[in-house]
Amino acid sequence: MNSNEVRASIQVGQARRMFWFVVLVTGLVKLCMARYFPITGDEAFFDQWANFPGWGYYDHPPMIGWWLWILHHFGDGPVVIRSATVALTTVISFGVVYLAKRLMPMHDEAKAWLAGAVYLSLPVSWYGVFVTTDTPLIFFTGVSIAFYVIAIRRESAPTMFLSGVFLGLAFLSKYFAVLLGLAFGIHLLFHRKRFQYIGLLLLGVLPLAAINVVYNATHCWNNIMFNLVNRNEDAALGWHNLALFLAMMTYLISPWATWRLIRNAGGWRSHRALSAAFLIPMGLFLLLSLEKTIGLHWVLGFLPVAFVMLAACTPAHTLKKFIGFNALLGIPHLLFFGALMFANPAIWPKPGFREDVRFHRYTDEIVVGLTEDMPAGAVLTTMAYSPAALLSYHYGQYVPVFGPGKYHARNDDVFVDWRTMAGKAIRIVSKGEPIDPAVYQNYLSHVRVSEKTIAEVPFYIVDGDDFNYEAFRNVVLREAAEKYYKIPKPLPVFACPFGERYGFEKECRVGDMGVLKGILGR
Repeated sequence: MNSNEVRASIQVGQARRMFWFVVLVTGLVKLCMARYFPITGDEAFFDQWANFPGWGYYDHPPMIGWWLWILHHFGDGPVVIRSATVALTTVISFGVVYLAKRLMPMHDEAKAWLAGAVYLSLPVSWYGVFVTTDTPLIFFTGVSIAFYVIAIRRESAPTMFLSGVFLGLAFLSKYFAVLLGLAFGIHLLFHRKRFQYIGLLLLGVLPLAAINVVYNATHCWNNIMFNLVNRNEDAALGWHNLALFLAMMTYLISPWATWRLIRNAGGWRSHRALSAAFLIPMGLFLLLSLEKTIGLHWVLGFLPVAFVMLAACTPAHTLKKFIGFNALLGIPHLLFFGALMFANPAIWPKPGFREDVRFHRYTDEIVVGLTEDMPAGAVLTTMAYSPAALLSYHYGQYVPVFGPGKYHARNDDVFVDWRTMAGKAIRIVSKGEPIDPAVYQNYLSHVRVSEKTIAEVPFYIVDGDDFNYEAFRNVVLREAAEKYYKIPKPLPVFACPFGERYGFEKECRVGDMGVLKGILGR
């Protein structure tokens, strides 16, 4: 072994040890956060899906519900339901190492290990322990990209098919997987085996995508209505969203890694399949940002690719520095999350934020306080989805939203049957916001309003008897049908449980075959 080989082997050993050190440190931080950070409203909301396993849910495809249903067999504590998310970025970091090693010369192996450590040391990689629909999306997107890049490199038809299968699983996680499919398709337009590879991708994707299509066609097109219609009513052109997107991407990748990727683009440009899997989705997000605010979590599935690209254009000693820079960037994040978990809530200057911190920390105590004097057989409800989900998780019973709610997260329309509550007593609680009893007098008799402070969080409570389902159906549920179930005419509606349950078949177009009408001769 010559001196250059010795130095290279030592460098690889040092890089590998640094990677494992980052795995250990970030793993401990993630486990601490998973154990001590209070369950969030979104996590509680998705956790409800595990209690109602199905082929889909109102606002997203079903994958996170399936994952949580499996995890529920081991318990329903925070560490258990967050376990897949805790492991996610660590697993992805191994994927960064694996793919970088396959794409670069053997003597650059150290760079692969260091690139994995750079990705894992990013703040967003260790504080992202919270359960979201992005958890399975990030995993399946990463695996699909890895198989795709390897398939192109080896010209392997079976590997391309596997890429399609995992793309289909990503689609069953979240619709943003479509952007990856577009990236593959655009890249393959210039490949000599374009037709064979596109066919193999479709062969893997379509059977899984069909699950979602069938679910939607028999469930009011819920996912389509939420993602493409109802949630986009407020979209408007604005340059500030574009600037916000660029700033967000610089933060997520880190300023130093972003600058390196831009400055040394020649180092990764030759890896066309890899760069297409990152640049094309980012370009589409960039265009979308002209009309909508791009959420931080929207792009996380594509983020690991940037660090494989970084390995291809950055010397090992620079990657080592980036790990140190990421550690410094992580300090304020660590202090912030530590304060949320352990500090006295009184340190937060805004009263509303203090109450939110207490509400999340002391939800068990709050549930007891809200239900201890509730009439026998009464139903606990709230005025908004996030507190309803949080109370449901700690109460052990589903807590509906009483009233019209909003377009977001209308799972009550899937899980709740208001007919079964006719004649029952109802308790409606609101955190911090006064309740006008006149709003509820048409639906409840003997309406009483009270105030209660639990764990230093103020609540307004409305109690009422003899729930009038017919009045509620004719006003509140009809408003929901007319506002949130305006299913576009071309779509065939084979079934709509919400419309059929409450007698709104006409409003929900149940039985209307849409574009299939002419084909079927109806």
